[in-house]
Amino acid sequence: MNIENPFYSSIQTPYTQTNMAPVANMQRKEIGDQAIWTLSSAKTGNGVDQLRDDNLNTFWQSDGTQPHYITIQFLKKMRVQEVALYLDFKQDESYTPNKLSIRTGTNIQDMKEVQFIELKEPYGWYVFALKTKLLNGQEKPYVSTINIQIVVLQNQHSGKDTHIRQVKIFGPREKQNQGLSFPDFKTPEITQYASIR
Repeated sequence: MNIENPFYSSIQTPYTQTNMAPVANMQRKEIGDQAIWTLSSAKTGNGVDQLRDDNLNTFWQSDGTQPHYITIQFLKKMRVQEVALYLDFKQDESYTPNKLSIRTGTNIQDMKEVQFIELKEPYGWYVFALKTKLLNGQEKPYVSTINIQIVVLQNQHSGKDTHIRQVKIFGPREKQNQGLSFPDFKTPEITQYASIR
C-alpha cells in the first residue's frame, strides 16, 4: 500500500532544457488555465496575460523588491507533474532569474520547497519535474497540491527586477478506465481473444 507522506521532502530532479515549447501529449495536459494566477508585483503591460500568451516576445516584469513570486492557485487539489519556464538571458540579461524555488502546498502558509534551481545564463524552455516521495521509499511522478509558487530568489548579475517570458503547468492525463476493459495483449496467439464475437 502506498501512503503519501504529507511532509514530502525536496527531490532534486534534474531539469530538462529545450528550444521546443513543451506541449500537451498522451502523458500530460496543460492545466494552467484551471488556476488563478497572481504576481508579487508587475510593471504595467507586463503581467499575467503576457506570461500566459504563448508569445516569446512578451514577458512578466516584476516591479518591487526581491524575492519575486508567481502564485498559481487551483480551486481543488490537482496533480502537477511539471512546471515549464521560458527564459532568455540573451535579451533579458540581468533581468533573467539565476536562483529559483518551486514550492507547493494547500495554502500560502504551508508552502514547502520541492525544487531549488540555480541557472547560469539560461536560454530556452526549462522543464522541472515535480515528484512526491512516499513513505515506502518509492515516488509518484507528480505532487498533489492546491498552490504552486515560483519564487525568483536572485537574478543573473544581481539584477533587481525579473523577466520570465512564459510559464506552463502540466498535470498527468488520467487513464480512461471506464466500462469493460481487456488486458493489453501482445502476442499474435493471444490477440484473437482481444474482442468479443
